[in-house]
Amino acid sequence: MREIYQKIPELIQTDQVGAYCTVVETKGSTPQKPGSKLLILPDLRNIGTLGGGCVEAEARRQAIGLMQGGVPRLLEFQLDSDYGWDDGLICGGNMKIFIDLPKTQVEADMFTRIQELSREKVPLMSATVVESTQPDVRVGMKMVFAMNGQRIGTLGDLKLEAEIETKISDILEQNRSGLYKKDRTVSIFLEPIQPRPTLLIAGAGHVGQALCHIGSWLDFDIAIVDDRADFASKSRLPEADEIIIGDIAEELRQYPINHLTYIVIVTRGHQHDESALHSVVESDAGYIGLIGSRRKIKLIFDDLLDVGIPIEKLQRVYAPIGLDINSKTVPEIAVSIASQLIQVRNGAKMSKPFEAQPARMPSIKLTGEENGQD
Repeated sequence: MREIYQKIPELIQTDQVGAYCTVVETKGSTPQKPGSKLLILPDLRNIGTLGGGCVEAEARRQAIGLMQGGVPRLLEFQLDSDYGWDDGLICGGNMKIFIDLPKTQVEADMFTRIQELSREKVPLMSATVVESTQPDVRVGMKMVFAMNGQRIGTLGDLKLEAEIETKISDILEQNRSGLYKKDRTVSIFLEPIQPRPTLLIAGAGHVGQALCHIGSWLDFDIAIVDDRADFASKSRLPEADEIIIGDIAEELRQYPINHLTYIVIVTRGHQHDESALHSVVESDAGYIGLIGSRRKIKLIFDDLLDVGIPIEKLQRVYAPIGLDINSKTVPEIAVSIASQLIQVRNGAKMSKPFEAQPARMPSIKLTGEENGQD
């Protein structure tokens, strides 16, 4: 999504037209869900996907035609024998895809401002008119509503804009895109644009390096901290947005952690892991994960309980870190960690990291057998 938002202003500034395609509604079984995007560039290369197969091919064909002087259009597909999967399987669902043709400076400024607010970690909701029979509310009109009160663009009707504004909290809380239909005269696609979470990696060793690469690909801003300059270097960590060299525990204490911060502790040893966890365990981080075996984690938790860390805080920690995929190699361990980060970020149902026992230690619900150093 970030690449698409960056590219649209570039096209407009150079007087080029791209087709900005978005899935705005689905029913039943479909290859993609609302919010999936595809940008077709003037040279007909793609950024993003609508799910592939016949639907994407047909949407792409019609979008390319509209790039030659057409107007925005809403397409509807019934996924029957005409629009099945590439392998011949039938989805049986229904998809609506909106083809937009952003070309004005106002739209360029809007997409630029979306990027700026996202970097500032401001939650946003975008609203795009995809159907309308009202003369002042035209198909393709857009407006962005920010949680900090900023408003960008117009929907052509002040009363409608005020009505849409009341939806922002629900849309962001549910983190789900969908169509808002007004009196059968207007359909507006509402989409949350959540700030990119920060993946804060404590430890620039082999696992930290692999996770830096994968995390960037998964749309995290990457911050990585280590006390070894030869490990925490741009040459080893080219995808990192921020490289911090210094005492790991101290740097973590000073880092601005909030609910959008996902912390992964994968340092080079037991003592560093323990001090790192001590620095962040009482923070507001959205996720804290600790690498290690059963024995190591029990020792660390005992030590932190002894210095007064409440058991409720330790119960938030995912340890051993990652989903249980029987990972053995460094890339496999990084994949297991990344999978758990996606699970937490997307709000998937899962068991809690720990369940407290009458004893002083919480029972550990393993996510991987002996995942990490002892």
